[in-house]
Amino acid sequence: MDKERGIRFLPIGLFAGVMGFSGLTIALKQMELLYQWNDYVSTTLLVITSFLFLFYLFIFLYRLWKFNEDVKQDFNHPIKMNFFAAISISFLLLAAAFLEISNGLSFILWIIGALLQLTFTLVILSRLIWTFSFKIEIFNPTWFIPIVGNIVVPIAGSAHAPEDVNWFFFSIGLLFSIIYYAIFFVRAFFYDPIPVKILPSFFILMAPPAVGFISYLKISSNFDIFANILYGSAFFVGLLLLFQLKRFLTIPFFITWWAFLFPSAAMTIATGHVFMHTNKIFYEWLFIVQVIGLFLLAIFLSWKTIELAMKRKLCVKE
Repeated sequence: MDKERGIRFLPIGLFAGVMGFSGLTIALKQMELLYQWNDYVSTTLLVITSFLFLFYLFIFLYRLWKFNEDVKQDFNHPIKMNFFAAISISFLLLAAAFLEISNGLSFILWIIGALLQLTFTLVILSRLIWTFSFKIEIFNPTWFIPIVGNIVVPIAGSAHAPEDVNWFFFSIGLLFSIIYYAIFFVRAFFYDPIPVKILPSFFILMAPPAVGFISYLKISSNFDIFANILYGSAFFVGLLLLFQLKRFLTIPFFITWWAFLFPSAAMTIATGHVFMHTNKIFYEWLFIVQVIGLFLLAIFLSWKTIELAMKRKLCVKE
């Protein structure tokens, strides 16, 4: 019997692709500014990213109106519910990408994203506190998205909001990064292995210190000891993940593979900032290699996703 197919089953996890493309856009814009290149590539990519976001958002709102029960089921799912916050984070990242193009549009995107992010944080954290059906065995790195995602807010928020507002969101993200890392390693060390389909989400572990580093620089403008600790932590997590690369490459392609892109983009942008502050040649070459790798990864993930759609395996009821 064939599985049910259709737009009503479009994976909410595709918003992670918007996050990834937004991060790639910001990384390319950073490279263009660094070497004083024309911004044709980053602008083109920003247009593509914006189109993707509007397309996915339209379908999500259509599902919310037409297939409300399906959306509710996704929000009650211990993994899918976390990707709802990818919508708010996409708003926040696009706000950062549009900042130098249109301050007004950037502000609108940021305020929507910040309010949504705070709402998701309060709602999902309340559910985790009072819902007893969630067990540690189902904890995985996707749970970082709705809570730790607050650390993204100051990237554009530093240009749109008072300092204390940005520190507020930064503090939420930092606090729950520490808590969630502790829970994750307890889960990884002492319980059964995380299912293969979710393994790409391990790359999310790199995002909190990498994004935290970028946000900290935006708020404080200080490349100090704490900034070095954040970047060093992100760098180590990146090395640890690369050490497991052989394992990741054996995983069949799932939509969860999009979890590779945004954390890698965050690490790339962080490296770009380190180079700009230190002017050390090592970080310059590392940044260039990371941008190239990021671009190739985005092409690969896009191709595999299009391939899934052509085989009619993308919008399928699980």
